[in-house]
Amino acid sequence: MPRHHQHFLWILFFCLFQKTVIAQNTADSSYIDHSYIRHINDKVSISTYFSNSKLNLLFNNYPPKTWFDDNGIVRRERPKDILYTPNNSYLIGLGFAFGNLGVRASIQTPYSQYDEGVYGKSSVFRLRADGFIKKWYLDAEYYRYSGFIDSSIRVYDSLQTEPSPLIRDDIITRSINLHAVRFTNNRFSYKAVFKQKKIQLRSAFTTYYKIRYRSENYSGLTPFLPPLARNPESQYGSMTKLRMNDLTVIGGVAGVLVYKGFYIGTMLGVGVGGQHQGFTLDSGSDTQFSFLPALDFKASAGYNHERLFITLQTNTEVTYSALPHALDQEFLAISYFTSFEVNCGYRFNMGPKLNKTVKWVNDLINQTAHMIFTGGKKSTK
Repeated sequence: MPRHHQHFLWILFFCLFQKTVIAQNTADSSYIDHSYIRHINDKVSISTYFSNSKLNLLFNNYPPKTWFDDNGIVRRERPKDILYTPNNSYLIGLGFAFGNLGVRASIQTPYSQYDEGVYGKSSVFRLRADGFIKKWYLDAEYYRYSGFIDSSIRVYDSLQTEPSPLIRDDIITRSINLHAVRFTNNRFSYKAVFKQKKIQLRSAFTTYYKIRYRSENYSGLTPFLPPLARNPESQYGSMTKLRMNDLTVIGGVAGVLVYKGFYIGTMLGVGVGGQHQGFTLDSGSDTQFSFLPALDFKASAGYNHERLFITLQTNTEVTYSALPHALDQEFLAISYFTSFEVNCGYRFNMGPKLNKTVKWVNDLINQTAHMIFTGGKKSTK
């Protein structure tokens, strides 16, 4: 990861964390409807979670309908869609939260979907921070995946003598995602339904709108498409790097049903945005601009009470890139990010000493953030 990207990422996460604590102590408390949402800032929570966070990459060079490889001996059907998935996307972790402060850490499990000796290894790294500023929910995430496979047993190269899976341990993807979401109904709590930082007491529904910025970078030592999946009439078959920066506006609906501590909630939205694309081919590098559709889906269900919470969550995001443009798709790249998580935790009373410590830490962070963002000026309100 370039050094300037690392600096930007850490500054972003630091600023978001600072502003989150201030917002949670002030505007968020006065905005919500307390007959529908309960605060639990006096509790310490410890949780463990297991997740399968998978990034699927689909590449298609739009070959003709009749698409065969004739090597003079046997006529074989060529692959069309190439779908790469990581061999290991399973994570296990621990979460610890007290008041408005919290941390989650996870490690990759040794379990792989396929035999690593045959299909190769994959690695996953994810870093995330989220919070509220006034009526906006903010989310910042960085992830890196390396090592992909197309597990279909096919002939990808005319030099192959037998069908086999396609192993690409050279492909690396990096992504920075920034989300800002606003809900129109203060009876619905995103923090309760998807973060378990509050408790949703009654059912509620709302509309929402989201602004999403995403920067994605795919790179490989050889072209993403194997030889037999490249359309010889297209220049994009030799692509080895693809960079996408897009800004998307999404609108949708969200809701939660609650019954005696049990709940089920969901969000669904669609949108459109603009994307700046940069790519590297055998013939050189180029850039262009394109419009693209967007899909946003998230769901959570479980039990969330004063002490115990057990949740199941799923999240889906789709990124779409077409070259030379959406109406003339000579080359298509789609990333499907899907996440499924099981989370179980328990809340303890802080006690007077820890409660006092938490308040002291919050005050210290608030004062530090005030110095950084205002230069120490006193508020005129």
